[in-house]
Amino acid sequence: MANYYKDLRDYLKVLEENGKLQRIRRPVDKDTEMHPLVRLQFRGLPASERKAFFFEQVVDVKGRKYDIPVVVGCMAASREIYALGMQCRPDEISGKWDRGLRNPVKPVMVSSAPVQEVVHAGAELEKGSGLDSLPIPISTPGFDNAPYTSASHWVSRDPETGIRNLGNYRGQVKSPTRIGCKSGLHLRNHWTQWKKLGRGEMDVAIVIGATPNLAYTATARVPEDVEEYAVAGGIAGEPVELVQCKTVDLQVPARAEIVIEGKIPTDMVEMEGPFGEFPGFMAERGMSLFMNVTCITHRINPIYVAFISQFPPSESSMLRGVGREELIRDHLRVECGLKGIQEVVLHESTGSWGLCVVKVDQRQGVTGRQVMEGMKLAKRHICKFVVVVDDDVNPHDADAVNWAMSFRVQPRRDTEIVDMYSMPLDPSQNSPGEGREFSRKNTAASSILIDATRKWPYPPVSLPAQPYMEQALKIWREEGLPALKLKEPWFGYSLGYWTEEDVEEANLALKGEHFKTGDKQAKSQRKKI
Repeated sequence: MANYYKDLRDYLKVLEENGKLQRIRRPVDKDTEMHPLVRLQFRGLPASERKAFFFEQVVDVKGRKYDIPVVVGCMAASREIYALGMQCRPDEISGKWDRGLRNPVKPVMVSSAPVQEVVHAGAELEKGSGLDSLPIPISTPGFDNAPYTSASHWVSRDPETGIRNLGNYRGQVKSPTRIGCKSGLHLRNHWTQWKKLGRGEMDVAIVIGATPNLAYTATARVPEDVEEYAVAGGIAGEPVELVQCKTVDLQVPARAEIVIEGKIPTDMVEMEGPFGEFPGFMAERGMSLFMNVTCITHRINPIYVAFISQFPPSESSMLRGVGREELIRDHLRVECGLKGIQEVVLHESTGSWGLCVVKVDQRQGVTGRQVMEGMKLAKRHICKFVVVVDDDVNPHDADAVNWAMSFRVQPRRDTEIVDMYSMPLDPSQNSPGEGREFSRKNTAASSILIDATRKWPYPPVSLPAQPYMEQALKIWREEGLPALKLKEPWFGYSLGYWTEEDVEEANLALKGEHFKTGDKQAKSQRKKI
């Protein structure tokens, strides 16, 4: 097996060799043109044709030229790109995640690192070498109130256990030395712990331009007692190299492109937002954490990386979806001990958050109700809608899922509404203006669990049987008719309820002897009362 990518540059070469990287050589405005250009492929191309975009000449709305190129969509513009980041085929991603979670590899320290080839600190940061020196794009021009970091992996540390967290959070650029932090649960928990200890500041660092395994773990909600660095090492099959930060007591990937070091006050918050978020709506402004920058280090000739999020599908929904699918599958199989869990699919159109479809094989003893009970225990992995389907339903296809929900469900019997964690970015949860306080009151959020599996044997699927559809497909191709992308199911099959008499009569019809069936049925005539 080949060694894992040593750095982002190594990985980008592979993307280009596989036709998955598009270079843009003309000057592009990072504030008005960059994200809209990449956005078009998510609104107008099938997922298989999406690419990473590498912008070689970057300018801003004031005409400033940057000497740092920007790459957007390089981690997960499609499942194929995600698989390249994992060094596997798309159908092998699950195995890679399983290896990372089951066999984590602890990181190792190095004394010097490419990410610290250039160091800016102190007064330099206010004189052109601060955040304003980085080509941070505006993600939703016309609505965002500033450039925001998006592929920004924030490093923090539990002050009691020493466990580090690597989480991906947005960062609003507020000044050359100040950046907002719309933190997730783990960083927020660390901040609370530092505050309780009476520490006025918490050390943090932002990593930009790391290898894909780090991007995938930073966006996947790895359990709080597990370091993302170790899971990333397990995915790669080798340890992540870390280097000590220059001004804070944290360790960061040695071969990243850029690191922003700083401190988050534990006694102050300030207004942040609005920003276009993954549910497909603008997230309103609210009180949030912020970081005072103490140092920026980077490689010689660094590359800036941005995720494209906002309206789904997006790179963000792919990143979030693939990682969470593996964690939910792991929860059901390992923690709940359920056999027969075949697939977990988070639908991209729902931001990989709103709809989770679990495909099961009931022949292995698992039931839809057991999966529903398991999902109740999934805590922050539960989705607003959870649908359990049989192994003959394609969980990726909304048409197939809708079919199962329509004809394998009785709502009174097969659904359950339960409380779920609050998700402030969901505009159905709070009316605009309710979420502006840092310690917001969480409106009760809920999830509906749906058992869309068969509860007893069903009649066959009402499509021609497989031999006849295969013969039809042969004729179709011989006639030169348009290429087909067949959806499952495309032929009929038995689902357990079909008598010998039904089989016999169907066979008679295929022999042209259906009058025999008519004669038999004539004998069943009786007066209608």
